[in-house]
Amino acid sequence: MSEHFISIDEVKTHAYALGFQGCGASKAEPLNMERFYEWTKKNYNASMSYLNNYNDKRADVKKLVPNAKTVFSFFISYNMNNNRNEGKYKIASYALGYDYHKVIKIKLHKLVNTIQERHPDFEARVFVDSAPVMEKIWAQKAGLGWIGKNSCFINRTFGSKIFLGEIICNFTSDYANESKDHCGKCNKCINSCPNKAILPNRTIDSNKCISYHTIENKGNIPETIRLDNYIYGCDICLENCIWNKKAKIVCTEEFLQRKEITCLLSKAEEDSLEKSDFNKAKKHSALSRIKFEKLKSNIQSCNNNQNLIK
Repeated sequence: MSEHFISIDEVKTHAYALGFQGCGASKAEPLNMERFYEWTKKNYNASMSYLNNYNDKRADVKKLVPNAKTVFSFFISYNMNNNRNEGKYKIASYALGYDYHKVIKIKLHKLVNTIQERHPDFEARVFVDSAPVMEKIWAQKAGLGWIGKNSCFINRTFGSKIFLGEIICNFTSDYANESKDHCGKCNKCINSCPNKAILPNRTIDSNKCISYHTIENKGNIPETIRLDNYIYGCDICLENCIWNKKAKIVCTEEFLQRKEITCLLSKAEEDSLEKSDFNKAKKHSALSRIKFEKLKSNIQSCNNNQNLIK
């Protein structure tokens, strides 16, 4: 029985119509996981012990999707002029709009349905940062860009303020050449991190990372960790990346800053933030990753470590 095939051009046409700016394909085959295993072995994943689970599926997507032939990778930009933290407290720009997990999953499911109308035998699963899929590695294999020194995925045109998603399917396609690295000798991201969380060998030490401490860390944030007024996530290394400084500006409506987020930041600065404000802001938002008590604790930590900011 011959293998089912779908051209990358056909997938791109439908993907771009849904608002994606990048689309590529790579053969579903086992990955070299040595760097990842070394990262967790050195405890750079901090308290994120869940990253030690399902490594067999991370290494081989066929253990996640048994009939997998192709991993289609997609990205959509959230690099917009209006997404700026202008007040005292800051939230990472990826969390200012609607929850990217839901937005992109909806788009990918629509894409699968469109393909199935023309190819009834097309079987697929969609993934958006919610399963043991090494999405940055797959995106690089698909020719969409490379993994930068700060471990973020970078595209030459759209920079690194992009969301990734995957469709793993039973069809073969036109496979791209793996992207080359274009960071060169630039170390701006490394030098910009206030806690030196970005190590020279393209490794993030989560124990020193602002994003980790304001989202994943369920305990108290060490007093030695500079937050630079970030109360959820961090954009510092992204803002200093040369590829983001010249990245194409887009207007993706779903990722525009929501008024509920603006209200939350304003009330936090006025010291009048209430749980009802947080509940409104976290609805349909990536902010739902944390609880109100954690956000209040992050704000207090910002206030406590002002002396660490030069």
